Amino acid sequence: MSGSSSALTHSLDVSAPAQGPLSGARFVVKENIDVEGLVSANGQPTWAATHAPAAMNAPVVDRLLACGARLVGKAHMDEMAYSLLGANAHYGTPKNPAAPDRHPGGSSSGSASAVAAGLADFALGTDTAGSCRAPAAFCGIYGFRSSHGAISVNGVVPLAASLDVIGWFARDIDLMARVGDALLPRDLTQGAFDEAVFLDEAFAQCDAETAAAMAPARAIVAQGFSERDAALGEEFWTESLRHFRNLQAYEAWGAHGAWIAADHPQFGPGIAERFDMASKVTPAAKAEADAFRRDARARVAEMFGENSLIVVPTTPFASPRLDESEEELDAKRYRMFRTFLFASFFGLPQISVPLSRPAGAPPLAISLIGPRWSDRRLIAAARGLVELL
Repeated sequence: MSGSSSALTHSLDVSAPAQGPLSGARFVVKENIDVEGLVSANGQPTWAATHAPAAMNAPVVDRLLACGARLVGKAHMDEMAYSLLGANAHYGTPKNPAAPDRHPGGSSSGSASAVAAGLADFALGTDTAGSCRAPAAFCGIYGFRSSHGAISVNGVVPLAASLDVIGWFARDIDLMARVGDALLPRDLTQGAFDEAVFLDEAFAQCDAETAAAMAPARAIVAQGFSERDAALGEEFWTESLRHFRNLQAYEAWGAHGAWIAADHPQFGPGIAERFDMASKVTPAAKAEADAFRRDARARVAEMFGENSLIVVPTTPFASPRLDESEEELDAKRYRMFRTFLFASFFGLPQISVPLSRPAGAPPLAISLIGPRWSDRRLIAAARGLVELL
């Protein structure tokens, strides 16, 4: 494993002549998002060597430039976007500015690190299974995952097409909302959220430190919303996790299997095993996963009242320390699925809000999840929660 690395792979200074709602704001983009003239290296040296520079910016980049923001860099990422912790065997681990002895989270590791360090005001990432939410929580900043399909992923290297979305990071909720205003379509419905649904099984995953931090946060949420608890049952989570992993793996192999077979990249620990597993997922297993998701969507929709949002801890523990073993890290990666899978599998928006913490304590965060196409309302609800917090 390489040592620590800078948050950025390239320093840039790209702006459009336009003045707009994001004028003066500096941003970076994750390495898998196209910037004209640069190879989107995808956190993988063989990928970088076998792909041409981008012919044009990804539309999401052009949109931000047109709103007056200034692009100041591309950011490191986990290899092939197929991890959650921020370590890259080839390029190192970007520093977690909020907890230098701990992982920054991934796969949008450099994007979160750059924002937390003040190298940028906001940053674009991608999120398939937690890749914006984990680094936001671990680095003590805001992180957002948009509804699936809300923002174009043209010009973005895919991992799993039916799960991949654009997300972003910022240090304050006002800038989160301004970026949302620039990028998001109108919500399908209007009106404020008024009910918070606490997802029991997600809170049950928390270690003692996180559970202690969640108790006052839950009480504050209850000041702004009516509340109820909900549970989906162990069978739902077991089945969901199995089908989610098969779906993600099947789509990842569909995106990259031919390249792997042709160019024989050397993958780092964990990534090699994931792609090996992905190569063995059958079309029948993919069809089962599709059917499960289709049927489960109705049950998930029932959890949301007309103006309900779901509340979960963003992660069930603080960021793992850099010296933890591969076995410990794998176990923690598995435990995080319960707080990430829900929004990922069903295409829902989620925003991670950092909690106030004692000096020297590692960051922790709580998340709000909305129905699909409620992205703007969800950010507004987070803004209200921040005022209470």
